[in-house]
Amino acid sequence: MADLDGRGLLAGLADGSLGAGQFGHRDHVRAAWQCLREDPLPQATHRFSGLLRDFVKRVGAEDKYHHTLTLALMHLIDVRRRETPGDWDDFVRAYPELFRDARKLVEQHYAPDLLDSAEARRAFVEPNRAPLP
Repeated sequence: MADLDGRGLLAGLADGSLGAGQFGHRDHVRAAWQCLREDPLPQATHRFSGLLRDFVKRVGAEDKYHHTLTLALMHLIDVRRRETPGDWDDFVRAYPELFRDARKLVEQHYAPDLLDSAEARRAFVEPNRAPLP
């Protein structure tokens, strides 16, 4: 939702006020970015993945959740966030690739067959191409 800031997105995820059509890819990145602004990577990934799991369960889209993809993107967002001090708009301008094809970025670290595996959807698996930053 374009009118919600990062904290608003996190609140909407937590309190159930966001519907299925109100949380697209850009919102995912913004909510992850906000978690990473508020907490170190381990705590932020735990918080964000919990919020996402609850969200997809609530909207009946549990099959959409992908744990490895979520955590890998959190790593990539965190590195970029630390490299670009500033606000959300600065981040968006600096890293358009996160919004064009985030999966392609993750595939620099994971072969598609591993990323597409049931195990990777369910639990975090280590990258098999290049380490995450």
